[in-house]
Amino acid sequence: MSFQQMQFDFVASVPLQAELISAVEAMAEAGVEDRGAIFTRRSVVDFILDLTGYTSDKPLYKTRLLEPAFGNGDFLLPAVKRLLDSLKGSQNGEEPDFAKLDGCLCAVELHIPTFENTKAKLLALLTDNDIPKPVAIRLVEGWLIQNDFLLTEFSGRFDFVAGNPPYVRQERISDVLLSAYRKRFSTLYDRADLYVPFIECSLKLLKKGGTLGFICSDRWMKNRYGGPLREMISRDYHLKVYVDMMDTDAFHSDVTAYPAITIVSRQAAGATRIAHRPEIDAAVFRKLAKELSAPKLSGSVAVREIKGVTNGKEPWILDSSDQLAVIRRLEQSFPTLEEAGCKVGIGVATGADSAFIGPFAALDVEADRKVPLV
Repeated sequence: MSFQQMQFDFVASVPLQAELISAVEAMAEAGVEDRGAIFTRRSVVDFILDLTGYTSDKPLYKTRLLEPAFGNGDFLLPAVKRLLDSLKGSQNGEEPDFAKLDGCLCAVELHIPTFENTKAKLLALLTDNDIPKPVAIRLVEGWLIQNDFLLTEFSGRFDFVAGNPPYVRQERISDVLLSAYRKRFSTLYDRADLYVPFIECSLKLLKKGGTLGFICSDRWMKNRYGGPLREMISRDYHLKVYVDMMDTDAFHSDVTAYPAITIVSRQAAGATRIAHRPEIDAAVFRKLAKELSAPKLSGSVAVREIKGVTNGKEPWILDSSDQLAVIRRLEQSFPTLEEAGCKVGIGVATGADSAFIGPFAALDVEADRKVPLV
């Protein structure tokens, strides 16, 4: 379904229709940087799909998977291959009933050229797996949506959500789009980046017992702007797995963010399994996924388990259970710094320190424009 096909319903339900449609269309033709598109390595994708439980030994053709920003198909194409393998493995040598695949996937992409390119790759994958072309075309048309994920209305909920949401700062989003997002998503708070409402929207689309697996920046887990999202997860979800991916080669390009993999389920809260900076290797990931998903910990030094990571809006302490216990005790015994009358700041956030900060005398700026910085 294309943006143009959805335009009638979209216009009928959203205020400022013309301006909003224009803003979405502009974003749909934006460059890679403006869209926050970062692409994930295949071994990392397989690791995340394994952790979410989207594996071909299960009847995936009886489930629904959502990919909120499919880009070049880094998650979509491997997920479809698993879906096909699951269906073929269930047929006991008989011809697969491809009608069972209708509605099994929903994948969204805003950028029009990327959408068309990946659509062609998906069609080729299906026909290469012996699906007749008319059936393959029907499946692709039913699975893919070209639109803004955050403004798309979905029918039903999903068993799985997996992907790499776009990393876009608010400064790159038009005022009309930002306003529409804020009306829909309570977690788009303070300076929150675009991946935050992507997480909120995706979690709300999970069925009871459903699981989300994302790789994105981990800043929201501790920063002020992540408070509403942390509170939402603490209240209604279970942070099952956290894997720190900082300083790993998880993407096809260099990134300056601090990436992490989070696996969150729509179920009662419980302990969180944690791993740090695994080697980017398929065999390592397969072993680690089994350890992180096992009913009981094996005693591996690569995996730890911490209880009580999520606690309302409070930042997540993911280093050790001893540290967490001390911090929780201090929180219960003493007021916060703000409650005690202290003002806490992070300094000047210029975004370009080398241009704005330097020796006072050396800065080639009018004297009345210079401000001392300690």
